[in-house]
Amino acid sequence: MHMKTQIQTFIRNRGGFFGIIGAVSMSISALISFYLYLSLNPDLNTVSYAVSDLGTGPGLSSLIYNIGLLISSFSQIPLYLCFLNYLRKKMGNVPLIRIVVLSSLFSIFSHNFLSLVPFERSILLLYYTHGIAAAIHYVAGSVSLILYGFIELVHLKVSKILVIISFISGALYGTLWIGYLLDFLVGLPEEFINHTIQWIALTGVILWSLFHGIFLIKAKKRDQGK
Repeated sequence: MHMKTQIQTFIRNRGGFFGIIGAVSMSISALISFYLYLSLNPDLNTVSYAVSDLGTGPGLSSLIYNIGLLISSFSQIPLYLCFLNYLRKKMGNVPLIRIVVLSSLFSIFSHNFLSLVPFERSILLLYYTHGIAAAIHYVAGSVSLILYGFIELVHLKVSKILVIISFISGALYGTLWIGYLLDFLVGLPEEFINHTIQWIALTGVILWSLFHGIFLIKAKKRDQGK
């Protein structure tokens, strides 16, 4: 029980820092990986290639991307738990918070799974497993991000920047899984529905982690100053 209390206290105190660590690691690894991939494959672009293609890129590009993704995905756990704890303190354990908790957990753990299973087009099992995990991540992520935006807008006195980032990131995630669904149902060209938006959505989630990490650090300092 003592160990459990220590872990909970650590998460409450450090969750914001993990948000920043995750955002920085994902940004740096994606940029370096993209540059290395592009140097070996000049055809690389954000229309025909998915973000996940960096995970199976040539040379060191895949290793660098996967390390950054792994750090980023597992950094989400303390970030989300810290933010959910903050929301519970402000609003109590109301049904809306329970829905956010559930959708966040699906989003987090499916993203963790994505960091462990590469997007390998030539191996069908890995390809479909990664695709299913991605679909779960985008559906759950769109729900949780939009609900975060709603809570921040209606129930919390926070910067409008946080609200805007939450809503835009949630909308981008929603567009992605709807695109996947349309591609599956009617065969709409995948690259025009998903890939470009996927790169923009990655930027949105990086900004979400960064700004919410900073917000939680400032909130903790305000609480300590009272």
